[in-house]
Amino acid sequence: MKKKTRTILLTITAAALALPLAGYALAQTTPKSAPAMTQPLAQTQVQTGKTTESQEPMIKGSIMLPAEQKGVEVPDAQESAQYLKLAKITLDQAKAAAMAAVPGIVTSIELDEEDGYLVYEVKIGGQEVIIDAGNGKVLYQGAVDAGDNKNENDNESDD
Repeated sequence: MKKKTRTILLTITAAALALPLAGYALAQTTPKSAPAMTQPLAQTQVQTGKTTESQEPMIKGSIMLPAEQKGVEVPDAQESAQYLKLAKITLDQAKAAAMAAVPGIVTSIELDEEDGYLVYEVKIGGQEVIIDAGNGKVLYQGAVDAGDNKNENDNESDD
């Protein structure tokens, strides 16, 4: 009996010593989790060389537009008519939703495509609000990019 007891005690002692070492080895091979996001979802930072620039997040709306066919150019009037048929909310409803998020005077509103989804892009002062054309939810709000204003001014002068 003494020999049996001694064997059991040695086995238990060896297991008790080996268990922490096995846990340590397992912890070394477990992949590390991704770092927690520190940026708000409304804006992410992109590092390019020595400068950091802001980038809008991907938009996920409720009305996905059909993929454009390569080499096929759809006239703007036809595209606008298609967008109007697909939109579930009116321009006035989109305007009201944007003004609820950002009070002020609407300077422009446009039914457009963003990341493959149908949205209303509403500009109120220096803010841009993107409204889902399917359900009227605010998908994004933030400062209007300086490049957006430049492009709009360029387009106006080309007309």
